[in-house]
Amino acid sequence: MRFSHILANIKSPPRSLHLVDIALVLSILPHLGSLRFPMLVYLVVVFVVLLVKRDVAKPIQYGLMVFGLFSVISSFYTDFNFSSFSKFALYLSFLNALLIYAVTLQRLKGEVNFYLIFSPAMLLTLSFFLHNSIVMLFYMVFVLFVFLLLFIWHKMNSSLYDVTKMSLSIFAYSLPVVALLFMVFPRISFEKADYGFQEELVKRSGHNGEMSLGSDALLVPSSQVIMEVYFDEKLPKGKELYFRGTTLYVDRNDSFRQLLALKEPIEAKNRAVELSERVGYKVTLYPHDEKWLYTLDIPNASPPKSRLLDDYTVLSDKKIEKVYRYAMHSYLSYKMNAPISEAVREASLKVDEDRDSRSAQIAKTLIAPSDVETLKNLTDYFYSLDLTYTLKPDPLDRQKPIDSFLQGTKKGYCVHFAAAFTYMARVAKLPTRIVTGFMVNTDDALENYLVVREYTAHAWAEVYLSGQGWTRVETTSFAKSFDADALQNIDTTELSQTEKFLRYSNLRFMYVKYVIETWILEYSRVKQMEVLHNLLNNTMYLVTFVLYALLFVVLSVLLAIFINAQRCKDRLLCLLTPLVREAKKEGYEKESNESMHDFLTRLKKRYDNDVIDEIDSCYHRIKYAKEYEDKDIQKLQELVAQIKGQL
Repeated sequence: MRFSHILANIKSPPRSLHLVDIALVLSILPHLGSLRFPMLVYLVVVFVVLLVKRDVAKPIQYGLMVFGLFSVISSFYTDFNFSSFSKFALYLSFLNALLIYAVTLQRLKGEVNFYLIFSPAMLLTLSFFLHNSIVMLFYMVFVLFVFLLLFIWHKMNSSLYDVTKMSLSIFAYSLPVVALLFMVFPRISFEKADYGFQEELVKRSGHNGEMSLGSDALLVPSSQVIMEVYFDEKLPKGKELYFRGTTLYVDRNDSFRQLLALKEPIEAKNRAVELSERVGYKVTLYPHDEKWLYTLDIPNASPPKSRLLDDYTVLSDKKIEKVYRYAMHSYLSYKMNAPISEAVREASLKVDEDRDSRSAQIAKTLIAPSDVETLKNLTDYFYSLDLTYTLKPDPLDRQKPIDSFLQGTKKGYCVHFAAAFTYMARVAKLPTRIVTGFMVNTDDALENYLVVREYTAHAWAEVYLSGQGWTRVETTSFAKSFDADALQNIDTTELSQTEKFLRYSNLRFMYVKYVIETWILEYSRVKQMEVLHNLLNNTMYLVTFVLYALLFVVLSVLLAIFINAQRCKDRLLCLLTPLVREAKKEGYEKESNESMHDFLTRLKKRYDNDVIDEIDSCYHRIKYAKEYEDKDIQKLQELVAQIKGQL
């Protein structure tokens, strides 16, 4: 109420040049982060000059023109070659600097011209290419509203309150038109361009293609988001999802590494069989500076510009150095029973039996006539051990890490369990490899939406069994106990109601953010064709789309009507509004600059009714009294109701 009163008291707009200044400042702000240091210094100098001097002398203008030109050249001196300027980001930065340079020179003249008026829109449009983010999206909407407000204020020459109401009303009415234009004209795609916030290039994943058993082991207890997954259909609750990243074969004493020479594109004859539980999903993967893509076990095919390898990992043609989105289909139930090559068999059996001699001797006693029996003996042995899952294990002896874990500390997390099982399985003549990725429970999903975070990083083993092929072994299931830190990451039932609410609220916020990014910031020609295809081929989709569109139009109109509704800024004036409206019907309209006393006096001359005098007296007694009682307000209401019927 107080804010609207302040707006109402601002009667007329500033000078046209000052209105342009407001628009320029708002449009230049998003560019400050991308400007080089010399250009920032130039902007500060121009700003100070404009604050100090209302009319800038010609010599100062010429001096700043030379200084600005020097700032542009020094900002891009090392990039002045054709190969560098082929980069989209550098080209936009250079264009950005030139545009700001030209705008400031025009502003120093102190004259409003077409170029100065049009330049804020140019700068704002350019900023949307440089900063593709939700923050920039909302900032652009805000700035566009301010531009509209400034334009109407300049034309209407009315109070800021009335201008704000009109601007909000126009904005509300324009929403359906903007939505229609957005659907018809998708945003131009610059997939090959290198632009966006620098923060998006930060590596987010702890996976580097190696699994260490030392202090630098694969343990990243961070809530940093690795990827966001949106499923085509709602997921069943209580199911573990394994996102496959890399397969590790080489045992380097205290670490396992990839063997890239083994990775070949999968052949049709070697594909998995008995496929079921097909799942479609879309992944938004954040930069991890490696080539592998994370997919649900097991992927059916690879996305464009990537390869599906024979170990069912997916390798991109380039490193993931910026946000990467891809669509996938996977099968949650499968059998990878294709014959393995001699090279793969040799790599998955290679083991140093002398290194961890105690564990090796035990493993040899577990060998059975068949692979299945040997695997059962191994799992029974691990279940018999009193192993503890902890995120803070004691250091292992790097010379014999498996003996140190199984026969010594008996404390570790996924990498220790997977490495120990792989070592003993190889000694027992079972081809075994380690898979690293992420394991997430569907209970953590919000309907079709799932967030995969760093603390869900996981490692498990795969054993090749004759007649069955590669079989997953969840090695952490061998743990008999879990410490408090591990339970906090695994079991959310121990969380308090406040913690659960905060976790759910955060997930809901991320889902909204994901929808905005996917359907607004990333809306392209491809998505437009997808929507059009669904409208033409899916009746339910068409009906839902039409209903939502109508609802959106109705809500926009209601919002505009609500904004335009007349509101009293004064409680007493609100009480007299029925009287003013009734008098207006009779041809006695209150003038905008007429006081209430003068209006009532004029009305008294017309009707000669003593009730009008009582209303005048009661109104001013309440208005200027330091204190008044509720019965005074009630009496004024009764008098207004009484006179309405007598006019």
